[in-house]
Amino acid sequence: MTLSLWSRISNAVRGERLNREIEEELQSHIDEAIASGRDPKEAHRAFGSALRAREAGHSIRAAGWLESLLADVSFGWRQLCRNKVTSFAAVLSLALGIGSCVAAFRLIDALLWRPLPISHSSNLYVLSRKMTGFEGKPVEDGHWATPDFKLMRDAVKDQADLIAISDADRTDITWSTDDDMEKAHVVYVSGNMFPLFGLEPELGRLLAPADDRAPGASPYAVLSWDYWNHRFGRDPHVLGRSLHIGDQTFQIIGAGPRDFTGTEKGTVTDIFLPRAED
Repeated sequence: MTLSLWSRISNAVRGERLNREIEEELQSHIDEAIASGRDPKEAHRAFGSALRAREAGHSIRAAGWLESLLADVSFGWRQLCRNKVTSFAAVLSLALGIGSCVAAFRLIDALLWRPLPISHSSNLYVLSRKMTGFEGKPVEDGHWATPDFKLMRDAVKDQADLIAISDADRTDITWSTDDDMEKAHVVYVSGNMFPLFGLEPELGRLLAPADDRAPGASPYAVLSWDYWNHRFGRDPHVLGRSLHIGDQTFQIIGAGPRDFTGTEKGTVTDIFLPRAED
């Protein structure tokens, strides 16, 4: 009778019990042969050694690959228990290595590979121009002066929407006059960025086109979710707090959605400020 796969796996797991059953069965056959009048030595020779019978029985009743795997795991566990300090150091190093690799992969995936979590991201383009750089080599420049941006925006207003987004500059900021200065990645954006991207605030409100006015007319700031989380522990009372950059003061009016970290690859934006119309 052919044993089912589940029975073979079960037998592989209970190896010691299976060995006893095989030995008991072998001994019962020998006893029957002796009881029928056969010479004991001849009966033992006829049925072979217990070791050979055990191996043959295992090949029939147990899944050999699983039994081998269990034996290797058991041996490895005994070795780990024998050298506890070395084993602990190896396991800790492996855990740290795996953790750092996973963290690095998640960061690279979020910043470099995954498309921007915005509406119609496939329709997003970056405007740049070919220029001649140092030593006469051609370079591509994506920076535009405010008058140029306004001219292009007005020219295509019935065909496309233009959004102004600065580089994520690492900027000195303070949260009150007596706080220590700290660094944060600050980005200046036109007020239409958040609504055109289809983004909703996690807290408060986001910048709007009405915030694109004369310098200082809309002294507002929006925190990224990541910055709000690690700097303020998602405290809702951050709304209304004052942020200082040089001699300028901005009021926190909201925090952005969780998945949006800015548009610059490789950089997580901390603070969004309105790009004032010069």
